[in-house]
Amino acid sequence: MTHPLADIQILVADDQADVAKTLCIPLRRAKARLTFVGDGQAALNALAAQPFDLILIDMKMPPEEWGGLWLLRQLHAQGARIPTLVLSGEGAKQQVKQALRLGATDWIDKDDADQELLDRVTTVLASHHEQSLITASEQFPTPIASRLARYIRTTDPEKRLTEGLHALESVLRFAAVVGLSSTPPFALPGITIDKLSAPAMGTWFNVCTALADGPGASSSFRRLFSCVAPDSAARQHVQNFIPIRNGIFHDSADPRPEDLMRLDAHLRRIAHRMISCGVGELAVARSMTYDGEMYVVEVLNLRGTGKPSPDSILISTPIVSGTVMLVDKDVEPILLSPLMTTATAEPSGTGQCLQFNGFVRGKGKSGPTSTLKFARTNVTDEHDSASHPSLTWPAVAAWTGHP
Repeated sequence: MTHPLADIQILVADDQADVAKTLCIPLRRAKARLTFVGDGQAALNALAAQPFDLILIDMKMPPEEWGGLWLLRQLHAQGARIPTLVLSGEGAKQQVKQALRLGATDWIDKDDADQELLDRVTTVLASHHEQSLITASEQFPTPIASRLARYIRTTDPEKRLTEGLHALESVLRFAAVVGLSSTPPFALPGITIDKLSAPAMGTWFNVCTALADGPGASSSFRRLFSCVAPDSAARQHVQNFIPIRNGIFHDSADPRPEDLMRLDAHLRRIAHRMISCGVGELAVARSMTYDGEMYVVEVLNLRGTGKPSPDSILISTPIVSGTVMLVDKDVEPILLSPLMTTATAEPSGTGQCLQFNGFVRGKGKSGPTSTLKFARTNVTDEHDSASHPSLTWPAVAAWTGHP
């Protein structure tokens, strides 16, 4: 039976590498994927490069005498939500109390780690995974949150598997839109106009992998896709769901109960990683003013399944009202237009955010005059879509090698 920690990404921050590797032998036997760093700054650098599921932090390590506390302070200041287990030695009771006040999830005495570490890590992650989908449905960008909310509400096993596959596809599509919007265009291997004309899970997955393996992908996209597939083994897990999805939607599959169990576990891991590292805010610009140095943009945040919430951001360059963007930490907002756009819903007159979902099919093959098709970000039905007649295939053709 596969251990719950198999393929879990754990960052171990300890300046005594040999000791740390010895303590972590039970985790390695459980097939957890371990990354070792020797100080707090190296841990921050590793966290910036890729998502992790949990951090093990030694209390006494650089850059200060109690470098574990230094690292926890940095994580606390950044608003990080990744679970942390503190490893302490004799005489560190006061520091452990400080660590817990700074947000450490739990602590383990190093002398007992060889007996306790595996169970404690498993327990901590099980608790976080249990709540991850609910938190994600309330806080993630609406294109993802709405699908996760539907998955949570579905109780029939067969329908639940279908909704779970929709949820996974929504994550891949959102990541692909962010990647396409923030990466200089190049011909994506294996991606053709025909495939983009009616993209499904396999196409979105192939777009994401091609972007991740290509040049110039933004840190925001890489972080998003790493939450789904941080390595080749995780990519294969996602790849295995694609024929299941295709079989269900073409009435040629006989899903098994274990398919739903594997999908549920993977969705919870994705949600946990995205909560831990942050995915940014999806926002629509409403108005803009200039304060002499920066542009102040009033926006509506599209979060969860509720109504958009007002907010404001600072940017260095002007943007047009109605522009959809990903507001991420420490970088300029990523403009998602034209792959995400806005429209007015009739007859209510309320604004809606739409995301690219292929081409409107007419007679013959898709061509330069084919208009883009969009799905509503708070979609309530899989076939609930809209077209945008002013946006045509040149908006995405460069990614296929077409002029």
